[in-house]
Amino acid sequence: MLKSFQYKKKEYNSIPLMVTLLGIDHHQEPVYRTKGIGINQFLFCKKGKGELLLENRKYVIEKGQCFFIQKDMPHEYHALDSDWVLDIIGFNGSIVQNLLRTLKLEAVGAYRLDGNINFDSRLKKINKISEQDIPHKYMVMSQELYSFLTDLSFDLTTIHSRSIDYGNPVITQAVDYIESNYNQDISLDALAAAVSRTPEYLCSIFKKYTGLTIVNYINSVRLLHASIMLVQEPSLPVNEVAQSCGFRSPSYFGKMFQKQYNATPNQYRMSHVL
Repeated sequence: MLKSFQYKKKEYNSIPLMVTLLGIDHHQEPVYRTKGIGINQFLFCKKGKGELLLENRKYVIEKGQCFFIQKDMPHEYHALDSDWVLDIIGFNGSIVQNLLRTLKLEAVGAYRLDGNINFDSRLKKINKISEQDIPHKYMVMSQELYSFLTDLSFDLTTIHSRSIDYGNPVITQAVDYIESNYNQDISLDALAAAVSRTPEYLCSIFKKYTGLTIVNYINSVRLLHASIMLVQEPSLPVNEVAQSCGFRSPSYFGKMFQKQYNATPNQYRMSHVL
């Protein structure tokens, strides 16, 4: 089962936390979203095994584990077994970012549930409410979602990821170096030295395996981290976000951000925080 919920304009203004997607015993098909999706999602593995690719990291998701994907974040996931079954809850609302930050649930990636919460039964309860003809049904669903997220925050343990295997150990090592040092100046010479290759050789194979030049790849990593920081640190000035993510020129950062996200950093922040 997989179903979505549509809200009227007045409900967007009155319900601060909204269930927008619900999946129970969903036999998961491959998902490839280069621009993400407009909802936040927690997905729980009930059966089989799958693979999640998120923020240039790779996670293997097995039974009893879950993963979180923020709104509009590029991602892909697919089954590694013949049948990968997931429970899914998607949500939006004006308090989402502050709530996730307060509950320390904002970090995307994979988690192990420590056994204190039954993901399946909680989603079935929300689904049962959705099928009832009761006053303020969506608000009651909102209350259940709030309780679920609060309880979930006490029950998760991070699962460590590994870098995406690009089929070449030199490229994988270079990508690891970029991810670990994106907030610093990264020269071609330093990157080449880190992987024990010449700059010329590294340049010649990097685009072949990643599809991007080294400069474009570094910028993409920095922009991704900047987009997260803009939302998670709403009071931090944009120029400080740029500096923290490795951009030394605020104007260059603004230009590259607009090109990547079709919005200025402030526009992006306002659309996700408010």
